[in-house]
Amino acid sequence: MTKNLGNARHTPAKDQQVSLLGKAAPALFPLVVAALGYMVGKQFFGI
Repeated sequence: MTKNLGNARHTPAKDQQVSLLGKAAPALFPLVVAALGYMVGKQFFGI
């Protein structure tokens, strides 16, 4: 499939506005998991 048949729709990439929360969420996810684990461990295991 090396021929360009010309029927492919070309849509230019739009500048997507990513919010600050969207950028920070992947970085904060391990911190949230650790905090939840700490709270559950404290509640159930008395750590």
